Amino acid sequence: MQANLVVVARSKNAKTGDVPTVWVGRSLEESRASCAGCEQLETGNCYAQYGSPSFAISSIHRSAARAKSWRRYTIHRALKQRAPSARFVRFSALGDVARADRAQVKEAFAASRHAGLAIVGYTHFWHSDGKWLRGKLMASCDSPEAAVRANAAGWRAAIVMPANTTGTLRNLDGSVFAVECPAIAATRYGKTFTCNDCASGKRGALCDASIDAPNVYFADHGPRTRNKRSLPVLA
Repeated sequence: MQANLVVVARSKNAKTGDVPTVWVGRSLEESRASCAGCEQLETGNCYAQYGSPSFAISSIHRSAARAKSWRRYTIHRALKQRAPSARFVRFSALGDVARADRAQVKEAFAASRHAGLAIVGYTHFWHSDGKWLRGKLMASCDSPEAAVRANAAGWRAAIVMPANTTGTLRNLDGSVFAVECPAIAATRYGKTFTCNDCASGKRGALCDASIDAPNVYFADHGPRTRNKRSLPVLA
């Protein structure tokens, strides 16, 4: 059974900014089922499924249960009620879109584009259930080697690197392989730069899979590795 989409208009997420946000699954069990087979989930290192996002979606589930309706959590309602400053729709805060109901996903994509917003999101299942999302979402990769395979298959990649990794990652010929998420990089200097700020630039959101840009990486911030030192990264 494919998971349902749950969409909220506003977000208090300090990293993304106040943007419409998609969640996959009308229950935590449904959400986790959409991620079955993902290494981050299986090892207990998923910051979303085992961190604060799981608490947030549980609150949404309770609210919908009290109202006995999911009508307030549709893409169309979220877009109408979004912050005027929003520049993209996040796909998703929890769960994998590749395992969501395809008709709902296509409707959400179309509505987002019609509203003039970019689409930003990732799928761990770029090589299987999510093949149809190529060019729409980034390939979520757990290593540079996986990112190389994703690139060869026509995907831009978002890569989980060892904790505390910084700087630009380069290929042997000196060309850029991956750049660090600018929102995360900014925090090291005490600055605030959100994903929405990134999307507001001339280039557009770096994690918008439809633009021509390098791969993007995120230093591992999962619950099991958040406080571990990184291995050295060879540029």
